[in-house]
Amino acid sequence: MIIQDPAGVLQRIPELKPLCEDAGVRRAVERGDPFRLYRALFWARWLGRLRSHRAVLDALLRQRRLFARPLKGSPSLGTVNGFGMTLLGSAEPDPEDGTSIATHCFVALFAIPLLPLGAYVVRPSEENKGLQRGWTLFARVPMGAFPWLYGRAVALGVMALVGLGAARAFHASRYQDVRVVNGFQEPLRVEIGGLTQLVPAGGMHVLSVPVGAQKGRAVSEGGVEVDTVEINVASGHDVLAWNIAGAAPIFRETVTYQKVLSQAPSPYKPTFFCGERVVVLDNVNDAFVQPPSSVQMSKHQASVSRTHVDVVRERRNALELCMAVLQMEERFGDALPFTEAVARLANWEDGPATLAVQVAFAKTPAEAIRVARRALEARPDSVELHRTYQWARENAGELSALREEYRPRAEAQPDSATAQYLYRRLLRGPEGLSAMEELAQRFPDDPHILRAAVYNRWRAGDWEGTVKGWEQLRGLDLMSAVDLAKAEATALVALGRRGEALKLLRELFQAESSEQDSLAELYARVAHVEKGESPDTLITALEASSQLEEGEKLWDLRARSELPLVGAPEGVAARLVYMVKQDPQAALKLAERLKRTEIRWLNQGTWGLTYGEAVRTGATVVEQVLGRTTGMNPDSQELFRRFVRGEAVRLEEAELDPELRAAACFVRSRNATLPAEERQKLVEQARREDWFQGTVTEAIATWAP
Repeated sequence: MIIQDPAGVLQRIPELKPLCEDAGVRRAVERGDPFRLYRALFWARWLGRLRSHRAVLDALLRQRRLFARPLKGSPSLGTVNGFGMTLLGSAEPDPEDGTSIATHCFVALFAIPLLPLGAYVVRPSEENKGLQRGWTLFARVPMGAFPWLYGRAVALGVMALVGLGAARAFHASRYQDVRVVNGFQEPLRVEIGGLTQLVPAGGMHVLSVPVGAQKGRAVSEGGVEVDTVEINVASGHDVLAWNIAGAAPIFRETVTYQKVLSQAPSPYKPTFFCGERVVVLDNVNDAFVQPPSSVQMSKHQASVSRTHVDVVRERRNALELCMAVLQMEERFGDALPFTEAVARLANWEDGPATLAVQVAFAKTPAEAIRVARRALEARPDSVELHRTYQWARENAGELSALREEYRPRAEAQPDSATAQYLYRRLLRGPEGLSAMEELAQRFPDDPHILRAAVYNRWRAGDWEGTVKGWEQLRGLDLMSAVDLAKAEATALVALGRRGEALKLLRELFQAESSEQDSLAELYARVAHVEKGESPDTLITALEASSQLEEGEKLWDLRARSELPLVGAPEGVAARLVYMVKQDPQAALKLAERLKRTEIRWLNQGTWGLTYGEAVRTGATVVEQVLGRTTGMNPDSQELFRRFVRGEAVRLEEAELDPELRAAACFVRSRNATLPAEERQKLVEQARREDWFQGTVTEAIATWAP
């Protein structure tokens, strides 16, 4: 067998020739690379080949000098701050010439090897002192088995990390983490980008979704569709979240860290993303994790800010928080997707469905009608949903069409209390009053009919009839009676039975927790002229049970109840409820800056006086601000407007409670074009209709002509 030996290895090491029967050893000899030959011998020994030459193999592998290469330049040596390259070890020493084999390593702390780079035949310098060492290098030799394997392992690891990084970069360019956030109180199954995942109630799940346009769908475990969405998934965003139906209170805030704690940080108001289905954010430091308690700063920094994005987790009902946020931001209509979803999940029960219709009306009347129709399709026998549907269409200006829709039902079912009620409640004026009274005689035990009759008697000033009907209604349907507690309290006061009214309100307050706010307000307004009574008794009890912060009170409720507001936070509403009793022009200037969320501070008298005076004097801004929050139907509101402007219309045609009528009469009396006698009668009527002797009565005494 002829073996090529370009490096003359076989001449220097004749013991190698018998070993060339191994193909690996022969190839290494023919290539003329002594390092490759040494590795071939190592693997032949380690893999159990050439067993008959084991002693020769061991002897050759112990003599790395036999496989030396001449130097081509000198290896880099030196360290900076303990890190660098040096020669370590002293293997295979030669006592005759003082040489040994040292390993060239990348080191830490001067002597801790991190990565072997090569091996050399060296002789230490005679001037070596401590860590200051010098060397004479003669040749380069193969590294020992362990350093060589370790170096190759590190190299493979680096290559793997580079490959993994490249794979991750490629994956990141093709995929994006989408956080699916569920603000509902039941688990939802979501589908997006070909992935399916069950997201727990009030929870969140992260899905790696392919980039591009993706359709998402969320359904309940019962199969009710909660949300559908189209998301343009793009890579590289810090936060890409699908907030199912916009229900979860996702927020972004700036967290500021300061060196000097005595310095007050700049105020920053968190941004909420309630009502937004898709949330895309960049430059976020802490996404859905708690920000660190402290950060490092350079000596030149006084403060550092980080952006934190998360979802509020403290409250059990995230939907309530989002509703409150949207109301404060005057985006109430944006709550429609999740309020409608709640109604669907509840199978269109009366409460959730009515709320969804009211929210939809804040969006557009057409949306309210659409939602109301869906509710009725699901539960056509619900009287409350019919009332809600009628409310939506009437407030959209469709009263005539609504009557024509319900008239055939009433004609086809003359003996149906429900069919008759749903039609006759759409009649207005004396016709409507008499029609409902006739029904009350025919169906005395129907709570819906009796409720409407009591309401009509209250508006018409039939106090005896109001009290009689209310007591009967209380026996049939307590909640309906509580809804008309104001009618009963007004009737009792009008009949001179103020003490009975207060006793009744205390009893209802203790029995019906859901209506305690309105009952406490009524109690305060009835009690404020009663000797020996503390008007804020029930409100104080309500505040004590509301777990308010120290010093905090239910200021909006106190404002509606016309209680003193000492200590209340500064705001337009707090000043308006005081100023409207004193100076109408100053009140109108304040009302121009009134936010929609602050209107809850105004009771009927305050609202009626401010709105009426705005209409009468042409204060368009105030008229628009207050006009969109009225509880009146469009026809009644238009009659109110025409009446306060001094036109020849009858206020009895409008559906107004006595306090609103009192406000309208007083505002109309300020029209100087009307005869003095009529104006005087209007003032007297206003004073008489204000049975609780509140804002309207004070305005009569203090407003300048």
